[in-house]
Amino acid sequence: MRGNFIYRRLGVRLISERKRKKLSQEQLALLCDIDRTYVARIEGGKANPTFRTLYKIARILRIKLKKLFGDI
Repeated sequence: MRGNFIYRRLGVRLISERKRKKLSQEQLALLCDIDRTYVARIEGGKANPTFRTLYKIARILRIKLKKLFGDI
């Protein structure tokens, strides 16, 4: 149960950062070279993204991974 909670919190943080940068899921997915449905699953807390994927997303959003995991 705890793992799902962490993924949901991460998803909420990603949604917030993506919207702050005014990017759609599709735009983010294209920039990160991943599928849009995978972005949706990550944001919904239903996927277990790799470190590499999270790094790509953070780089595109121009935030540090530390900020993504700040108070999770």
